[in-house]
Amino acid sequence: MMKKISRVAIFSIIFVIGVSGRSHLHKNNEYVNVTEHPGELCLRTCVPNDKRICYFKFELELYQAMGVACGKCAQGVVEDCNNPQCIVGDGVEKGVMSINRQVPGPAIQTCQGDMIIVDVVNKAHGTASAIHWHGLHMKDTPWMDGVPYVTQCPNLYGSTFRYWFDAKEPGTHFYHSHSGHHKINGQYGALIVREPEEDVANFNEYDYDLPEHFLVLSDWMHAYGEQLFPGLPSTTTGPDALLINGRGTFINPKTMEHLNVPARKFYVKSGMRYRFRVINAVSHACPMQLQVQDHDLNVIASDSFNVEPSRFDTIVSNSGERYDFILNANHSGGDFWIKLKGLGACASKEGFALLRYETDDAVSDAERPQPPFPPTLTDTPLGRILNDPLATCSGGSDKCCVTELTALDEDEELRTKEPDQQLFVAFKNIQVRNSEIFQPGSYPHFQNPASTLTFVGAINNISTTFPASPPLTQPLDVDDSEFCNALHMPARCEGKKYCSCHHLEKLQKGGIIEIVVVDESATAGNIHHPFHLHGYAFMVTGLGQHPSGLPMTLKEAKKIEKSKGLVRYYKSNRPPIKDTVSIPNRGYAIIRFRADNPGFWVMHCHYEWHFASGMGLIIQVGSSDEMVKPPADFPKCNNYEPKLKMPNY
Repeated sequence: MMKKISRVAIFSIIFVIGVSGRSHLHKNNEYVNVTEHPGELCLRTCVPNDKRICYFKFELELYQAMGVACGKCAQGVVEDCNNPQCIVGDGVEKGVMSINRQVPGPAIQTCQGDMIIVDVVNKAHGTASAIHWHGLHMKDTPWMDGVPYVTQCPNLYGSTFRYWFDAKEPGTHFYHSHSGHHKINGQYGALIVREPEEDVANFNEYDYDLPEHFLVLSDWMHAYGEQLFPGLPSTTTGPDALLINGRGTFINPKTMEHLNVPARKFYVKSGMRYRFRVINAVSHACPMQLQVQDHDLNVIASDSFNVEPSRFDTIVSNSGERYDFILNANHSGGDFWIKLKGLGACASKEGFALLRYETDDAVSDAERPQPPFPPTLTDTPLGRILNDPLATCSGGSDKCCVTELTALDEDEELRTKEPDQQLFVAFKNIQVRNSEIFQPGSYPHFQNPASTLTFVGAINNISTTFPASPPLTQPLDVDDSEFCNALHMPARCEGKKYCSCHHLEKLQKGGIIEIVVVDESATAGNIHHPFHLHGYAFMVTGLGQHPSGLPMTLKEAKKIEKSKGLVRYYKSNRPPIKDTVSIPNRGYAIIRFRADNPGFWVMHCHYEWHFASGMGLIIQVGSSDEMVKPPADFPKCNNYEPKLKMPNY
């Protein structure tokens, strides 16, 4: 694979290094020594049977964008924008929550089969952290999934939590905070797992897979994310800018001028074909529309799973999704804009990076000025679009759904067998009267996106809350009476429009599971909610909308399903595999997977404030006896109440 990673010597910034001194890691009843590995690389050409321990240290801090580390970057001194520990963002100074004083955080790039160890040191005053490794299924280490109060206790300020897990699933993944709103504040980054050359699908379709050719798409606020939850009556819900690998541009709403921020640059040589990896780390309700000026995007993978190459002009991705595409550098030279446009709550926002052709002349890159920012993207032809929010998913048009991609691998049994269990999961935002929210002695979660509007997110009319301690690792401390589903509700919820409790659905280990996810929202438009399932990837066997064009409801979905009217896509015989799927607006998705990974796993809308307001649930696969036991010294939480009687005074 050397021809694919030709710049490793230049960009090898991620080392296999050790903890100072000697530390021990418990795994499978054995102890693995974590010692120094000086000079060895995790970012390398992958070969069979070369498995390594890859150690990283993440220091979480409350930090600053466009702070003193950036010198005169704001005044147009470009070299200062590249100063060590300078976070540029969109050129506006603001507070951030950084990892190693970077946004995005350090990229993790390893080979399949490596063990990844990350010490997360929480130095962000007054916070608690948890990091989720999005795309890795944690089959042998479910307690490393990074969901507070489900798989672990959050890591309190001043302490260190050690994550360790095997990089089993190859492909394009990412990590992000699953605690509070730390992701929108800056805690996210790329996680890429490569394979040996002989195992790489679509290997002959491209010439280079450079380690720097990944695009992390994110939204950017000039305030901390906590200001949007529950929100303020006078605030708006959209971000201030869109970023590509931590760089964007703020457009002054009065002058419509761009701040003088240098864009991220991606270099190519004429005549070569390059693999690019797109990671959508957005938090708002904003699908992202990506184009590369005058270049096709040949998609070869979605959520790290390979598909037959399919050409598009525009890729629309949603929060949590990843797409790999091949770019054919078929121009003789020059600069071309990589253009990002928001939809939904980000409809007025744009972001840019630069595709730059290398030259053989003596002109250095620093002497080549950045071209002026392009005109508004609203005039840019979209051409053939992947994952368009308004696509009908019926084929035959330039607005395509992911179900029109064809997986390279076939699993006929999963596709065709009658499921052992079928669940219907219907989500929506429920508007709640203020008189219900603000009852004396009652403190339910809610969101206030504007004016006096208050609502909660819900699935099957349950707005989920989380237990005081994680059922995966502290089952004896969990109050079972607060776990609920449509068939088992607390008595206090009787007759109410919705219930706040710990939404739990139980699945039998080993069965084929089919879940019909229904968008019960009444709002039409180009928003489609992305749903992510932890611990699994699933086959997307159906996407569609109500045949009448009306909003879908849970009752309608069941009625249509009973009459065999929900559309399943078997024409390709190989529906795509994903771990995050966008539900068509006011429509449905049908997903299938084998329940072969015991544990407690979260399924939720990947829009940050929707999940925070209750749009999620916990899926329990298998009984407690069938689950992998955590190490005996796994950290505990909910341990603060006094255990002794208070003394008499």
